[in-house]
Amino acid sequence: MVEWQVEGEPAAVDIAAGPTPESVDHQHQITVGVEQTRCRLPATGPGRRYVSVSPHGGGPAVVSADRRVPFEGISNFRDLGGYRTLGGGTVKWGRVFRADALHGMSERDLGLYEGLGLRAVFDLRADAERTERPNPVPSRALAILGQVEEEGGAPATLPTAEAVDGERFLYELYARLILHSAAQIGDLLTALAGDDGLPAVFHCHAGKDRTGLVAAVLLDALGVHRELILDDYELTARYRRRTDQEPTFQKLIDYGLPPETAAGVLTTPRWAMQHALEDLDRNYGGVAEYLLGSAGMLDSALHTLRENLIQPAG
Repeated sequence: MVEWQVEGEPAAVDIAAGPTPESVDHQHQITVGVEQTRCRLPATGPGRRYVSVSPHGGGPAVVSADRRVPFEGISNFRDLGGYRTLGGGTVKWGRVFRADALHGMSERDLGLYEGLGLRAVFDLRADAERTERPNPVPSRALAILGQVEEEGGAPATLPTAEAVDGERFLYELYARLILHSAAQIGDLLTALAGDDGLPAVFHCHAGKDRTGLVAAVLLDALGVHRELILDDYELTARYRRRTDQEPTFQKLIDYGLPPETAAGVLTTPRWAMQHALEDLDRNYGGVAEYLLGSAGMLDSALHTLRENLIQPAG
């Protein structure tokens, strides 16, 4: 289903679709009259499809796609494109993705993966995680760790009582990742700005915490509104399957957490990421100052990153 809104007077629109984010590659599907703001396009074969909506008779097209890429063995592989920036632009589709672990890819998934044209995969997991469940595709190890976690073992500081304590643990984790993984975050964003840095995906185990923090910093650096950043963070709760979380839940129980607390750790509490980003603002003066300071990025790399990932308005 494709839905849209028209600013100003109602107008007919042209709907086109194609396998790339570039509207020039799209084939016209249907013209929809002024009385409609949604339509259903016929199903197509395997592979990703992008849809563009433009005024009938000529005008700039708006490109969209399903945010989740429909892998069989990966539940939380998502495109970070399509978000509006404060400057009026849009994050480009099909350029940078966030994901959970890739080890479960099926044969069909490998074909879909090839179709994305990815040039870089950044594995944010610890050494023990990568050894236990290695990626089936070439990847660059770039561990994002905080002092709350001992590599390969239980968290050093565990929440103890209720679900809210599990949520508080996540907030503390995000804050410590910002502090202790600044250099790694800077390395990742600098690599994305490189000549062979895009299209790319970065991932951890669940695609929720380490990946969620990096995605939030990246979108903030691109000028995406904070509310949209937090919306993106919460999407993991929609896509991450219960069966995916059961082994992690049991591991937390084995570490000694009460079930209510373990359940809290597996959530995506909006306030936890919001407070972590607000701490970043207070402690560093904003995301740009953080990236150019503690994270070690060059101003030229940050400029290139924005240039490569933001589609200007119009």
